[in-house]
Amino acid sequence: MPIELERALKLRKLHLEKGDPYCDHEYEKEFFNGIPTGDYACKKCGKSISKSSYLKIMKVRESLD
Repeated sequence: MPIELERALKLRKLHLEKGDPYCDHEYEKEFFNGIPTGDYACKKCGKSISKSSYLKIMKVRESLD
């Protein structure tokens, strides 16, 4: 399920206020007003990453399975 940029920013702020604890990121496509930004954001902590970084992470995770 996609995540809106505004929601990701709020999650990130809350996460940082807690001291930026460890997060087992679950990335989703990021949107701004319904339009894809091309980035991905974690639905737990709001951290945003580029598509190329996301693809690298997914490749590593697949190799670990």
